[in-house]
Amino acid sequence: MYILSGVIVLGVIIALAAVWPMCLMHPLTSGKVEDTNITAVKNRSNNLFFIPVGENWIVVDAGSDSRAVKSQMERLSIDAEKVQGVFLTHTDYDHVASIPLFSNATIYMSDHEKQMIDGSTYRQLIKKNKLPEGCDTDKVSYLPDNRAVNLGGHSVRIIWVPGHTKGSAMYVVDEKYLFTGDAFKADKGEMAVHPYTMDRRQARESIGRIKEECAGYEKVFTAHYGQL
Repeated sequence: MYILSGVIVLGVIIALAAVWPMCLMHPLTSGKVEDTNITAVKNRSNNLFFIPVGENWIVVDAGSDSRAVKSQMERLSIDAEKVQGVFLTHTDYDHVASIPLFSNATIYMSDHEKQMIDGSTYRQLIKKNKLPEGCDTDKVSYLPDNRAVNLGGHSVRIIWVPGHTKGSAMYVVDEKYLFTGDAFKADKGEMAVHPYTMDRRQARESIGRIKEECAGYEKVFTAHYGQL
């Protein structure tokens, strides 16, 4: 009896420890970001970011709930068919779900992240990352560190920041706006290792390398913690 009670208590503690970090996340509310042409879409505990390119769009990350994303996009008058590019900071489930909505888009990610979805590297002990069903793998483009992609007159440059996953990345749009994904968490304005990180030592090294650089952009957007 005591053993069973102990097992139950331990299970509850483990469950709370897994969920608690999500309670501390504070993504931006859906809508236009002040003083920019960027539209944030809140999806549970994180954000997608839509940047207009003429009459079209590029998107940073793809959320965890495609139905909710679709609903928010309809409310904000964003046409999924006009999304030209989806830039994934990494391939965890909460960043890829709505990819199938964007049937005309090329999917971009770090070339180091390919190992997370081709089965060669496990995300957790028995868990692998994967792209959602309906994602056309022929439309996936793997980018080397510091490569810039030009779409509709906008430049999107990738910065490799391993730690959270092997191929975690950030994106700089027009050398003005930085989108950090899960490279770090923002805690009272400070950068710290994001929860659920694969390699905390490597993440700390990445944070140390990018800390000064992050201060050089007009706005810095995290996936889960709003603006830095």
